[in-house]
Amino acid sequence: MYICICKAVTERQIREAIDSGACTRKDISACLKAGTGCGKCNPEINSLLRRGRPEARDSLLARAAEAAAYPWRMGGAVQEALL
Repeated sequence: MYICICKAVTERQIREAIDSGACTRKDISACLKAGTGCGKCNPEINSLLRRGRPEARDSLLARAAEAAAYPWRMGGAVQEALL
């Protein structure tokens, strides 16, 4: 299904970009040009980004929980920011 009609970008292309590491609308615009025309697709792009990669989101949540529970394990600037 086309998400960005102006630039002919499909949902699959956007999902592939997210799977490759795109995490902001700016990233999507830079690699696919989606959202740079009329802008009507931006809410759907944002929705796809929010859903993101479940495994990456779960990993980030696990790391954040560990950092909160055991800040001394983080080291360096992260540890200083938490203490």
